[in-house]
Amino acid sequence: MSKKEKIIEVAKQLFRTKGYHDTAIQDILEQSKVSKGTFYNYFSSKSQLILYIIQKVDAKVEEQQNMLLLEGNLYDKQIFYSQLRVKHSIYGTEKISELYNISLGENDDGLQKYMAESHYKELNWLAERLIEVYGNEIVESAMDLSTHFIGGLGYQFRYSDQMKLNINSSDILDYNILRLEKNIEITKRTNQILFPYKSPNAVDNQEKAKSKIQRLLNKVINDYEISQEEKEIISFILDETQNSYIRWGVCEGAIRQLKILSSSQSSYEHLFNEVFNIIKKQKNI
Repeated sequence: MSKKEKIIEVAKQLFRTKGYHDTAIQDILEQSKVSKGTFYNYFSSKSQLILYIIQKVDAKVEEQQNMLLLEGNLYDKQIFYSQLRVKHSIYGTEKISELYNISLGENDDGLQKYMAESHYKELNWLAERLIEVYGNEIVESAMDLSTHFIGGLGYQFRYSDQMKLNINSSDILDYNILRLEKNIEITKRTNQILFPYKSPNAVDNQEKAKSKIQRLLNKVINDYEISQEEKEIISFILDETQNSYIRWGVCEGAIRQLKILSSSQSSYEHLFNEVFNIIKKQKNI
C-alpha cells in the first residue's frame, strides 16, 4: 500500500469512528505514520481529502453501473434497478453518505463545485435512463421523476438515521423503486409537468457517440488479435461513422455480426457490447 493509499484508508477509518470534525490532520498523520509534508504533498486540506475519497467512490459506482450494461440490455428494467442498487451498495460499504452531507457545509470551492456538478450529473443520468427504460412517453416528465426519486430517497435515508430507526436501507431503496413505478403510471395519465426535461443537443450526442465508437473499435484493432473478417466489418463501421448521415440501422447489423464472430470468451467482447449499446441508443433517438 502506497503512502497516499495509507492516508486515505486511515482517514476513512477515523472519520467513521471519531467523526470528521473531531478528526484532526495530526490524528491522520500519527496513525498513517507519514509526515506532514507527505500529507500536504497529496492533499492541501481535509476538504480536499474528502473530495478525493468521494470522487473515487463515484468513479467506482459509474464503472460498475456501466459493467451491468455491458452484460445486459440497455432497456431492461431489472438491469436499471440493479444499477440503482449498485450505488446504494457501494455507498453503504464505503460508508460515504455522511461525508456527502459534511461536504455540503465545507467552505472549499473545488469541493462545492464537484458536489454541484455531481448532483446535476446524477439527476440527468437518472432522467436519461428512465427514458431509455420506460420510453419516449415520459420524456417531458423525466426530470420530475428523477428529482422526486433522488430527493425522496435522500431525505428518507437522513430521517431514518436521525431518528435511529431500525429500518434496513435496502428496504428504503426498494420502497422508492416501487413508488417510482407508481409515479410513472401517474405521469402517463397527467399533463402536469414541473421541470420539463431538456434533452442534450442531438447533434452533440451523435458526435460524442461517433467519437466513442471510433475509439473503442480502434482499440480492438490496435490491441487485440482479430480475424480478417472482423477487421473488414470494423472498417465498414468506422467508414460509416465518418459520414454526415449515419445509417445507424446498418451499423447495428454490422456490430451484431461482430458479436456473433467474436467468441464469448474473447477479451474484447465487452468492447463490442459497448459499441452495440451506443449504436442501439443512436438508432432509437
